[in-house]
Amino acid sequence: MSPRTSEQFEEIREGKRRQIIDSAIECFASSGYHAVSISELAKHAGISKGLMYNYFKSKDELLKTIFVEIIDIMVQQIDPDDSGELDKEGLLNYFDRILNHLQANLITWKMYMAIFSQPAVQQILSEEILSASVKPVEMVERYFIKMGYKDPAVEVAFLSTLMSGVTYEYIADPEHYPIGEIKKRIISMYQ
Repeated sequence: MSPRTSEQFEEIREGKRRQIIDSAIECFASSGYHAVSISELAKHAGISKGLMYNYFKSKDELLKTIFVEIIDIMVQQIDPDDSGELDKEGLLNYFDRILNHLQANLITWKMYMAIFSQPAVQQILSEEILSASVKPVEMVERYFIKMGYKDPAVEVAFLSTLMSGVTYEYIADPEHYPIGEIKKRIISMYQ
């Protein structure tokens, strides 16, 4: 057996990192951030506590990594070409992409929404939350200005509230929530 290459070591390292992140998302989503210890996270991920610290200095760092990853995905849904601009087609496609992502990644979204129901966790992520919201909020507000909305800032707040509500409702009862019909209704509102 020949020794592993640096690329193979990097693949193994990235695989373990992904394993830890996915495991943490499950644990945080089901038990809450503060209820889960590093020891429990390591056990759930199938690794030692010491190995966990080789990848993340602390549970807070792990949470921040997960949050930034989720925000990156959300921004990718609204700005897939990284142009910083939004048009009507882009907004309508965003609704489709983000709600499809919600359906395909329920545990991740459950964890994400749980963050905002825990003030102590929001405090840990305060810088990340603030910096993450700037680009998408500005993009959507510029779009509403361009489209002639009377109060673009209020429309951004309404849309954010609408999408949060849909997410909470779907997470609460994914089997019965009419996500497809809701998606159509949101899209028709902004056509």
